[in-house]
Parts: sequence; structure tokens; C-alpha cells
Amino acid sequence: MRIWALAIAVLALAAAATLLEVGSQGLGAEGGQGGAGAGQAAAGGSGAKGPDIKFIEEEDDDGAGKNTPKNPFGAEGGVSDRKDAVPGYVELSTGLKIPSRIFTTRGKRLKIYNLKRETYEYVPVPALTKMEAVVEWERVDKEWRFKEAGNPEKVYTGRSYAARQLAWKLILRNGHEIMGHVLGQPLYAEHNGRVERFILHKRDKGPMGSELKDLPYVKSVEFGADAYNQAVDELKAKAEAAAGKGGPSAPPREPGK
Repeated sequence: MRIWALAIAVLALAAAATLLEVGSQGLGAEGGQGGAGAGQAAAGGSGAKGPDIKFIEEEDDDGAGKNTPKNPFGAEGGVSDRKDAVPGYVELSTGLKIPSRIFTTRGKRLKIYNLKRETYEYVPVPALTKMEAVVEWERVDKEWRFKEAGNPEKVYTGRSYAARQLAWKLILRNGHEIMGHVLGQPLYAEHNGRVERFILHKRDKGPMGSELKDLPYVKSVEFGADAYNQAVDELKAKAEAAAGKGGPSAPPREPGK
């Protein structure tokens, strides 16, 4: 009996050691399989047919293991170190063309929901030749409120506001076109030493009592030195026509053009 008891104890200890060894190997194998699975998923994603242009967002590490957000304007608050700043102009619905160097938040790309493909695409500003706003609808909406608490009936307050919904058509340098919605993406335009920020919305809403004319929007953005110089020439012509009225001077043309 003692021999059998001793044998059983030895077998129990061996089984426990085996279970511990298998358990530790299982954790390592699981981690390895997880990494392989991620690699296979990445490979599968790259093999599947997707948008013509799609970029993975990358964050810079500051060396301490933490991602540090960067100033979108660069170290000096301008665009001198922004190699991704592109000359061109921003045209508003008022007809004003602003010649400027155009860029978005540092390390980011314009995010647009492609209506045809039903997926998001990420496009860097230097890849664009033109952006055009397409008005899907615009109107003056009435303000309504519930008649009283717990009553689903609504009554008109007598106030109204302007509202507009836009889609965007992006034309890339490779000829690819994307039609979709841009949801709150910033676009910066540097001109005459100032940086203006334009937020590209899907839907915009004016204050109470506003009309559609009180709700200007970015109508189009054209990129390239020729577009920049075209806007400069137009501003120069307007400045000359307004000579003696204290009108602002036009910015200098792009060199070599």
C-alpha cells in the first residue's frame, strides 16, 4: 500500500509539472498565434480590393514611449517647415478667392466617406488637385418645440434658421475622383502671414433668424502654383480697381511663374 501511495504521489507531481509546462507553452503559443493572425489579417486586408488611395495613420513617438501631439502650424506658427503645404486658393460661396498655402492638421489626412464604396478614405492634401462642394440641399428651417412636457405635439416657435447639407467631390492627381461626405475636417490656409481655418462640414446650421446668404461656405479649393497665381492676379486687379479706397494689397506670386 505504501508503494502504491508513493507511486500515485509521484504520478500526481509529474502530471502537475506537465500541466504547468503545457500551460506556459500555451500562453506563448497563443501570443504567437495572435501575432500570426494579425499578420494574416493585414495580409488579407492588403490583398483585398479597396480604395485606390488609402493611408494608415501613423503617430510619431517622442522617445519616451508616449505619443506627443504636434502643433498643426509647425514650430514657428507658420508653414515654413510644412513640406505638405500646397499653394492654391480657397474659394468661398461669396465669390472671394484666397490665394494661400493649404494644409491640414500635421500628421493627418482628409477623411472622407466615399458614398459609392461605402467606406472611409484618407487622402493627403498634396495628392489633390481640386475639391468641389456639392450642395445636396439648402433651406430655411422652422424651429419647433414640444407643446408641453409629455405631449408629443410640436408647435412652431415663430423663429427659423438657415441650414445646408454638402457633399464633396475630390479630384486627385492620378485622376481618381471621390464623392462623399467630409465630417468636420479642418483645412488651413496661410496667406499674408495669417492662418485661417476652415471646417469642412457635412451639414451646417446658422443662428436663429439667419438666411442662406448669411451662411457662407467653402465652395471649392484648387491646388497648384497656377491656381495660386490666378487668385493673386484677381486680387491684384480688384486692388487696383479699389485704389485710393484703402483696399488690401495682393500677396506675391509664386516664384518661377
